[in-house]
Amino acid sequence: MTHNYYVMVELTAKKGSESALLEALHRDLPTTRARDGCLSLELTVNTDDPDNMLIVMRWQSRKHYDTYLAWRESIGDVKRFTDMTESGLSIRFFSAADV
Repeated sequence: MTHNYYVMVELTAKKGSESALLEALHRDLPTTRARDGCLSLELTVNTDDPDNMLIVMRWQSRKHYDTYLAWRESIGDVKRFTDMTESGLSIRFFSAADV
Protein backbone atom coordinates (compact mmCIF):
# COMPACT_ATOMS: atom_id res chain seq x y z
CA MET A 1 0.00 0.00 0.00
CA THR A 2 1.29 3.46 -0.89
CA HIS A 3 1.30 6.08 1.85
CA ASN A 4 1.34 9.72 0.98
CA TYR A 5 3.32 12.02 3.20
CA TYR A 6 2.34 15.59 3.78
CA VAL A 7 5.02 18.13 4.56
CA MET A 8 4.11 21.54 5.95
CA VAL A 9 6.79 24.21 5.87
CA GLU A 10 5.85 27.35 7.76
CA LEU A 11 7.90 30.52 7.49
CA THR A 12 7.53 34.18 8.40
CA ALA A 13 9.43 36.74 6.38
CA LYS A 14 11.73 39.19 8.12
CA LYS A 15 10.46 42.76 7.94
CA GLY A 16 11.66 44.24 4.70
CA SER A 17 12.29 40.91 2.97
CA GLU A 18 8.68 39.90 2.27
CA SER A 19 8.81 40.69 -1.45
CA ALA A 20 12.21 39.04 -1.93
CA LEU A 21 11.03 35.89 -0.13
CA LEU A 22 7.84 35.61 -2.18
CA GLU A 23 9.79 36.22 -5.38
CA ALA A 24 12.29 33.50 -4.47
CA LEU A 25 9.51 31.05 -3.63
CA HIS A 26 7.70 31.75 -6.91
CA ARG A 27 10.97 31.21 -8.77
CA ASP A 28 12.10 28.05 -6.93
CA LEU A 29 8.93 26.12 -6.09
CA PRO A 30 8.21 24.98 -9.68
CA THR A 31 11.51 23.05 -9.42
CA THR A 32 10.16 21.36 -6.29
CA ARG A 33 6.97 20.34 -8.10
CA ALA A 34 9.12 18.67 -10.78
CA ARG A 35 11.17 16.59 -8.31
CA ASP A 36 10.74 12.84 -8.23
CA GLY A 37 8.05 11.91 -5.71
CA CYS A 38 6.44 15.35 -5.37
CA LEU A 39 2.72 14.80 -5.91
CA SER A 40 1.50 18.32 -5.16
CA LEU A 41 2.60 21.65 -3.74
CA GLU A 42 0.72 24.78 -2.71
CA LEU A 43 2.03 28.05 -1.33
CA THR A 44 -0.48 29.66 1.02
CA VAL A 45 -0.32 33.10 2.62
CA ASN A 46 -1.85 33.84 6.01
CA THR A 47 -4.76 36.24 5.44
CA ASP A 48 -4.26 37.80 8.88
CA ASP A 49 -0.48 38.14 8.55
CA PRO A 50 0.79 38.24 4.93
CA ASP A 51 4.40 37.81 6.12
CA ASN A 52 3.45 34.30 7.34
CA MET A 53 3.34 31.56 4.71
CA LEU A 54 2.73 27.84 4.64
CA ILE A 55 3.98 25.52 1.92
CA VAL A 56 1.79 22.41 1.77
CA MET A 57 3.39 19.51 -0.08
CA ARG A 58 2.34 15.93 -0.69
CA TRP A 59 5.12 13.42 -1.36
CA GLN A 60 5.10 9.81 -2.45
CA SER A 61 7.27 8.88 0.55
CA ARG A 62 9.37 10.37 3.32
CA LYS A 63 12.46 9.14 1.47
CA HIS A 64 11.50 11.18 -1.60
CA TYR A 65 11.17 14.29 0.56
CA ASP A 66 14.40 13.63 2.45
CA THR A 67 16.27 13.25 -0.86
CA TYR A 68 14.76 16.51 -2.08
CA LEU A 69 15.62 18.34 1.17
CA ALA A 70 19.22 17.09 1.08
CA TRP A 71 19.51 18.46 -2.47
CA ARG A 72 18.10 21.86 -1.39
CA GLU A 73 20.56 21.93 1.52
CA SER A 74 23.50 21.01 -0.73
CA ILE A 75 22.86 23.93 -3.09
CA GLY A 76 22.38 26.43 -0.24
CA ASP A 77 18.65 27.05 -0.67
CA VAL A 78 17.67 26.04 2.86
CA LYS A 79 20.12 28.56 4.33
CA ARG A 80 19.06 31.23 1.84
CA PHE A 81 15.39 30.84 2.73
CA THR A 82 16.13 30.57 6.45
CA ASP A 83 18.10 33.84 6.31
CA MET A 84 15.00 35.63 4.94
CA THR A 85 12.78 34.50 7.82
CA GLU A 86 12.14 35.69 11.37
CA SER A 87 12.85 32.35 13.03
CA GLY A 88 13.73 29.79 10.39
CA LEU A 89 11.66 27.11 8.74
CA SER A 90 9.20 25.04 10.72
CA ILE A 91 8.94 21.67 8.96
CA ARG A 92 6.26 19.20 10.05
CA PHE A 93 5.35 15.78 8.67
CA PHE A 94 1.94 14.15 8.46
CA SER A 95 0.45 11.01 6.94
CA ALA A 96 -3.15 10.44 5.97
CA ALA A 97 -5.29 8.61 8.52
CA ASP A 98 -8.09 6.26 7.57
CA VAL A 99 -11.43 7.58 8.81
